[in-house]
Amino acid sequence: MTNELPAGKRIRIRSFYGFSPEDDGYVGWSQEQARDAYLRKLNDGDLLMIYGASTAETEKALRSYVSGFVEIEKTPIHDSDKSSEVGMQRKRDNGWADRWSYGIPIRRAWRAEEKMMIGRIAFKSYDPKAGQALAVHGAELDDDEISEALKIRVREVNVFGEEPLEESDAQILPFAEVFRPSRAFPGSAGTRTSVYEDGETFLYLAVYKGDGHAFIGRKKSIGDKSGVLKIGISNAPSRRCGELNAGIPPASPGKWEIQMTSQAFPDIKSAEEVEQQFKNKSSGKLESLGGEFFWGRVEDAELMFCSLPGMARFRSK
Repeated sequence: MTNELPAGKRIRIRSFYGFSPEDDGYVGWSQEQARDAYLRKLNDGDLLMIYGASTAETEKALRSYVSGFVEIEKTPIHDSDKSSEVGMQRKRDNGWADRWSYGIPIRRAWRAEEKMMIGRIAFKSYDPKAGQALAVHGAELDDDEISEALKIRVREVNVFGEEPLEESDAQILPFAEVFRPSRAFPGSAGTRTSVYEDGETFLYLAVYKGDGHAFIGRKKSIGDKSGVLKIGISNAPSRRCGELNAGIPPASPGKWEIQMTSQAFPDIKSAEEVEQQFKNKSSGKLESLGGEFFWGRVEDAELMFCSLPGMARFRSK
């Protein structure tokens, strides 16, 4: 039997005490050699199906139930590299400060929106008597098990350290639907897609208000007034700004601010066409940082924004 995952992707199982990718953007091991051994089994973009460990540390209602799925990157990191202060404090409060310190980063995550026992999905791979071994080494699902896992209804959630989701991304759907793209977002790399509810849409220019050089790891030279910029579309730019800042630690001195907002476009397609024009105009004037992000002078970005079609009635912040 074949499964509906994209070619090359596999799903492995792993038990956690909880499921909080919004605060903990990594999967961790207590021993570096165990993490490295697990890495050798993985490819970039592989998936882990997380279930509640059958221990006292796990909330009783979550034990042995599927919590969700995470997509990982095959890179060794430390827990502090991709954990919020809330997540690190939770470890300290529970006496876990020296546990699960060796990690791999999570790039996307989906929370299960229906209760499903792990044994019903991983009916061949899961062994309740091998709890500790599965927690460390995991097990790979076969095609029959993957087909069952893909039926679980999930909702995508934010991952600490990753760009926050648009509100319209957080819909409940069978996990298989995540891998059936409807429409790629223009101007960005990769295959991630989103489904939007069409209607009045705005183009916005956001500026990182803080030490942009430190933000992207660049050395600042005397007189350099360049900064980190973002062009994007949203049906609610103020809300979108809050989502961008959700991935930045509260104590950070830098935050995103909406510098300019366009007039309302009648639909997403119209706004996307003008957004693409900004990207085209930026060549030679702003440096692309990938996707919707740029490096350059705010004044130059503002002039380009104002020169776009239909901007006669744009609104500043």
